[in-house]
This record gives sequence, structure tokens and C-alpha cells, in this order.
Amino acid sequence: MTARASTPDLSPVTSAELIPTKSWQASIELGFRAGKIRTDLVRSLHKGPLRVQRPFYPEEECCHVYLLHPPGGMVPGDALRVALNLDPGAHALLTTPSAGKVYRSDAAKTVQSQGVSAYIGNDACLEWLPQETIIFEGAEAELSNHFALHGNASLCAWDIVVLGRRASGECFSRGRCTQKIDISRDGVVLLKERTEWLGGSRMLDAPWGMGGMSVSGTLFATLQCDQHMMDTLREGLAELVVSRGWLPAEWGLSQKRDIFLARYLGNSPEQCRKGFIWLWSQLRPLLNGRAACPPRIWNT
Repeated sequence: MTARASTPDLSPVTSAELIPTKSWQASIELGFRAGKIRTDLVRSLHKGPLRVQRPFYPEEECCHVYLLHPPGGMVPGDALRVALNLDPGAHALLTTPSAGKVYRSDAAKTVQSQGVSAYIGNDACLEWLPQETIIFEGAEAELSNHFALHGNASLCAWDIVVLGRRASGECFSRGRCTQKIDISRDGVVLLKERTEWLGGSRMLDAPWGMGGMSVSGTLFATLQCDQHMMDTLREGLAELVVSRGWLPAEWGLSQKRDIFLARYLGNSPEQCRKGFIWLWSQLRPLLNGRAACPPRIWNT
């Protein structure tokens, strides 16, 4: 693998934040097939620094896979592409071992993009549960999520975006981040969303926007929850927030056609992720008839 040469940005940075001049065009294609006993990873093609570890089977039928990006972050010009294909009846759960990072861009505002696209066959189930993506001040990030379902395919996924690094005293006064979520079934659109955050814009502080918060999370699942289930989830989530003494945040649950949606707006990606994990544990039996089986890497 060719090493990236580094040159400093004009503004003060630490040695760990030097911007490499070489960008990566990385991609990975994963194919899953249902066998007699379990789902197997039958195809894994990669280009550049995207890898997967061997499949894990903490539960018999579902294939757990950890997606790795060894560089840890994206510099100007980087593009990461993840393509997933689930054959009919396959069941796969994918996650990441750590948060993704999008570093500051250059003077030309070169785009940094990452995207996942998935084809989910009839009676297949995909759980796409990555850790958060941290958008550094000055980044030019484009994030996309495209899921094409067929027949009775099911999906549960989330996307968590962190603007700036408040723990390091960095806000999001400049830069841009665009997030796209697109879900369809047999060619019919179920959900199509586009969100754009502009560094330093009024939207970041306005009550109709981010309200001064830095973390935005969206969980979506192909479920129809009735009013009783929605009330149960809201009450349970509220109890979880109080019992653990979490920071003030806005949580919202809604039903949009055939898609269940959960939203988080706050300042803690960890609390957002834990809240989503709790919701996932409640929804999973409805989604595919299985009890929650958290990936072991979430405990490290």
C-alpha cells in the first residue's frame, strides 16, 4: 500500500491533523447467500483501504460482519463506496469498530464522499448499524445511504452525524455536510430525505434547525408500529434517559408510510448510539422474529 505524503494546512494544526495530498478511491462489494443453516459471506471484493474481518456467528442464522477502514478518516478527494447484495432469505448485520472521520478539506473545497448502497432480496434482512461519522470543521462531506428492497425484504439501519469536535473546542463554523437517505421497495420510493448542514449558517443555532446541538441521528426500519407500540417505545426511551442521567436532548419517534423513524438531536453521539441500540433491541423481534444479539465489538 502506498503511503500518503502529508503537507500542513495554513491554519494551526497538530501533527495528527496534517492533510495528506494523496486521496483514496476505496470500495468494497459484499455478497450474502442463505445456506441450510446460516447466511454465508460468498463474495468480498475490495479496492483500496476497505476491509472486512471474517464473519462472526453469535447467532446461528445471521452473519455478523465488521467493516474496517484502516486510515480511520477521509481527506480531500477521498471516496468510500460500500455495495451490499443480499440474496433471497439472507440475513446480515454489519457494523463498524469505530467512528468514521471526515477531516478538513482544502482551499478548493474538494469533496469527501462516503456511501452505502444495498440490494436486499425477497425475505432477506439487512441490519446496517455503523458507529457515528464525525465531520471536522472545514470538511466538505457527502454522505449517502441507498437501500433497494424487493418482495418481503426488511431493513433496520441508522446514520449518526457529528458536526465538529466540541470536546476539542472545535465547532462547525465552516464547511459543509450533505446527508442523503433513499429507501425503495420494488422500485417504489418509501423514504427519500436530503439534509444539508452549512458551517456557520443560521440553521445550526435556530430552533427550527439544530438548535445549537451538534449531533443528529436517524434510525429507520421497515416496520408499521401501531399507536400502542409507539407509546411503549416512547415511554421506555424516556425511562432510559432518566435512569441513566443522560444529557438533555430531543428524541422523536414517528411512522412515515411503511417506515418507522427515530430521531435524535443533542450533543452526545454515545448517548444517541445507546438509545438507538435500545430501540433496535425492541424492534428486532418485530422486524425478523429474532431477539437482539448485539455485536461483540460494541462491548469493547
